[in-house]
Amino acid sequence: MLHYIGETVDGYDLDPDRILALSFEEHRFVVPLDADSSGGPDAAHTVGVDESGRTSVLGGMWVG
Repeated sequence: MLHYIGETVDGYDLDPDRILALSFEEHRFVVPLDADSSGGPDAAHTVGVDESGRTSVLGGMWVG
């Protein structure tokens, strides 16, 4: 997220059937993951990053 919006993710909450919530200093970005809220098969995906913040296959990937 740092690359896209200039913010570093401080934490997250994940309930795979309900929400993915990313926390920033004083903000929170929530993606609904329930079937009724989704417009297609995937609502969000995350890709791991290295120490510099660049995407890395070593960081793993999650699709929800």
